[in-house]
Amino acid sequence: MTAIAEGKRPILGWWGEAHAWGGRGRAESGGSAMTQRQSAKDIGELKKEFVAKAEGAFDEMFGSDGQNGLVAFTQREDRACEATDVLARWLMEKHLELDPAGDPGVKVDCPICGGPVEYGSAGQAEMEIREFQTRRGKVEYQRAARRCPRCRRIFFPHG
Repeated sequence: MTAIAEGKRPILGWWGEAHAWGGRGRAESGGSAMTQRQSAKDIGELKKEFVAKAEGAFDEMFGSDGQNGLVAFTQREDRACEATDVLARWLMEKHLELDPAGDPGVKVDCPICGGPVEYGSAGQAEMEIREFQTRRGKVEYQRAARRCPRCRRIFFPHG
């Protein structure tokens, strides 16, 4: 059953296609409009930036003579893996920047005591950099941290 058939508004991804999942942490629950949808211009700029990085990786691999000083198979493999890992980490970081969970909105519930935690605006929440170890190396992701005034705990709400 699709999201529309279930009565849920479909969410557009950064590439402009609808997702089938519901609205938790998105517009229906006060999520930031910027994290829900990027303009075609923004996506176009990201694509240009990625293509430039991919061209740089190609040049590192092949150089002007097609070999770029790589003789042994392990040298070739290491260079190809390093170049593609850099691209993979960049893609992950950019994709995570667009994740609605990074900014869940102005009102969320504390996962410990269940009480509401409200901010005047989503911009008042403290943004913290989280680091994740992926199969391609470490990536950084900025998440909105909330502090519950009742339990005095800092938590990272789900989007």
